[in-house]
Order: sequence, then structure tokens, then C-alpha cells
Amino acid sequence: MSFKRIEQKMKEFLINIDEDSNNNSNIEIEDLEQKLGKQLHSDYKKFLVKYGGCSLESRKTNDDVEFDVCYRPIEKDPWMGVNDETQLLESFYGFQTNIDNIMDIVDTYSDRFPETIIAIAGSPGGNEICLDLDNGKVFFWDHELRNPEKDFYLIANSFEDFILSLEDELVEPCGDDGIVSIWLDDELLKD
Repeated sequence: MSFKRIEQKMKEFLINIDEDSNNNSNIEIEDLEQKLGKQLHSDYKKFLVKYGGCSLESRKTNDDVEFDVCYRPIEKDPWMGVNDETQLLESFYGFQTNIDNIMDIVDTYSDRFPETIIAIAGSPGGNEICLDLDNGKVFFWDHELRNPEKDFYLIANSFEDFILSLEDELVEPCGDDGIVSIWLDDELLKD
């Protein structure tokens, strides 16, 4: 039942899947589970087969206005501003042959993450969105910290809750940055 809710939520966004991401199959998932020594949660397995390697775009974006796809975490991470309520989602990992290959990502972070945690999606600045394979919780990992006990911030209590937290957020125009400039005549600087 819960994967149906995930599929319904995903319909709210434009889904961009890399050309070589169509090889997300049960064979690759079995290989990943064997590598991890753990079973993936059912909802995440189904998501990986259908959406692995995708990035999401807002359907609200047009020529006049731009929106990002963000999630609303339970705990704020250090990268969020005081008034921020959401964090940007970059893309989900899958079995494609580019830098977003989940097998390579697992290898990359195997010495930095606890054994039960894997990165499942990218977040800006080299940070990761992670899934705890034991309890199913989703976390934000701050790549600049080096303490496994304190590097993770709770995003959602389940993968389903994480997906259901996705929302469109208006990108603020960069026109006026608040910087005031002053032009001084060279005559003023003499003497």
C-alpha cells in the first residue's frame, strides 16, 4: 500500500531518468544486498527499480518562475539557514554507469558511514541523503563532520515519509543582492 503512495507523490514531479538507468533490476538489487550483507526495505527496492538514478524537476517551473524540489526534514542540518524549512534534493542513486552508481557510492562511503547506513541520493555541497537499513529512517549526512555519531540529521522516520515530504519551493530571483555601490569621482580623491 505504501509504495502506491510513493508512486502517487512522484507523479507531482517531472522525472528525469538517465538513459543507462533502465538497467535497475532485481539482479542488481540482489548484488547490492549481497554487498551490504543486508536486505533493502521493500519500498526502497521498488523505488530503486522504478526510479533509481532519477532527478526530479518541479512541474511549476516555467519561463517566468523557477522552483526546486526540496524535502522538509525533521531535524535541521548545519547547511540550512535560520529561516529555512526545507533542503534541496539533487538526484537519486541507481545502477547507471555514471557517478551516481549506488554500488560505487556504497564503496566510496564504506569507511565513513556505519555499516547499516547507505547513501541513496545527493544533496548540495557534497552532502548525502542516507537510509538506515536497520530501522528504515532517512538521514542527512554532513560531509564536513568526522564524527559518525554526530554527522547525521534525521530527515524522516521512513523512506515513504521522506518521499511524501518532497515539495516544490520557489527559487528566489537573484536580482537585488542588497549590496549598495558608490561611485566616487577621481577629483574627490585628490589631496
